Amino acid sequence: MTALETVDYVDADDRPVACGPRGGAAARGLCYRVAATVCLDRAGRLLVYRRSPRAPVYPAHHDILIGGCPRPGESYRAAAARELREELGVRAAPRQVLRTRCASPVGDCWLAVHLAEIPTALRVDPREIAEHFFVAPRRLLARTPSPFVPEGHRVLTRLFA
Repeated sequence: MTALETVDYVDADDRPVACGPRGGAAARGLCYRVAATVCLDRAGRLLVYRRSPRAPVYPAHHDILIGGCPRPGESYRAAAARELREELGVRAAPRQVLRTRCASPVGDCWLAVHLAEIPTALRVDPREIAEHFFVAPRRLLARTPSPFVPEGHRVLTRLFA
């Protein structure tokens, strides 16, 4: 998603109140939404990826959250499924497991985290993902690559510690 795309701006209770460009919610004292998915293979290993070095936020950082902003009126679940198709080239049925308000480099957001089982053969978008691998959650917790996106690490700890 680019800054030119329109997203929902939401209040402190995650109720839509306006629309505008991504990155513009904070200037209005509002939040934006993010739908993300933690992906596991059939063996229960987590997908870990390294963001593109050209990413505008957290370039070249590792993460476990595949996602982005829902389009205006789009549900978190629909956005999560769309992002999996766009970034990994897979169709999956994400299941929401967590929704929390958190800070980001462009302002506060509501983050809906999903889980989905995906195949290990992926067609990643190289504009988004520089490299990827699968690893057991305990192994990732014991040896987290650096640098790692802070919110992705918080989710990792919350779901798998």
